[in-house]
Amino acid sequence: SARRLRRGKSELFALALPRVKSSYAMKLFGCILAEARRHGFSILVLESSPDGGASDIEQIGCIVKNHNLDGLIVAPPGADNVVLMKFLKLNKIPYVTINPNLLNEHPFSVESTDRIGAYDATRYLISLGHRRIAHIMCLKTERFSYERRQGYLDAMEEAGLTEYTHLIGQGDTSMESGHRQALELLTLPEPPTAIFAGNDEMAVGAFLAAGHLGLSIPGDLSVIGFDDAPISTQVFPQLTTVAQPISEIARVSIEKLLEVIEQENHKCEYIQLPTQLVLRDSCGALT
Repeated sequence: SARRLRRGKSELFALALPRVKSSYAMKLFGCILAEARRHGFSILVLESSPDGGASDIEQIGCIVKNHNLDGLIVAPPGADNVVLMKFLKLNKIPYVTINPNLLNEHPFSVESTDRIGAYDATRYLISLGHRRIAHIMCLKTERFSYERRQGYLDAMEEAGLTEYTHLIGQGDTSMESGHRQALELLTLPEPPTAIFAGNDEMAVGAFLAAGHLGLSIPGDLSVIGFDDAPISTQVFPQLTTVAQPISEIARVSIEKLLEVIEQENHKCEYIQLPTQLVLRDSCGALT
């Protein structure tokens, strides 16, 4: 099927990612590159601008024109850029999206079970005896961030701990925002004994904040991240986190993109892939 599709084509896909330097984006790129190669395709990486504006449209249009692009895989913010999506549909460019905010708007979308993963992380902290559990959110404009917040709230409500759900900080996925928000939370009159961060980079920022305040991890503060990005094993103690099935997301995305290319009227499809709690050394029982 892939050989048939490639006749007269460029054997080239593009991957539009936000902030390519982030550890999550780099891991996703590596997995998609490996999967594309397995099918005989190469990958071009496009970095989506923060506002997903005209520069994205111009860049993708140039790639399509000059390279006869066979298809595109788009992650936020590009996946939620109405102008970009209109451009792709108008020019009949096959594409699939990863973790879009708007469901049922695309030929195919895939994401992780963010809400369940966040619930599992928070429940684990509760099982260790923590009650004052804080959450540092990712970008408030992204649905995956909302889903992770809801998973945290689900677990806290189930455990009768809603009195502590004011312990929510607003980050932006960067280590710096995690550091800033953790400092604010940890200097409250009644600081949290545990922090669930919306991604691993913000969790590492919480590590730095704890160090600045003379707190030990996990002795004084337990921390959990999300993504299982490479940075989670590059810190000490190694970070307990929620693993996204990135290699599976890559496999499904490439296979579904090939289906979208082959079928002009591909039925809209949405798939969630399960997360998994990865226990390492950054959480301890509350004594």
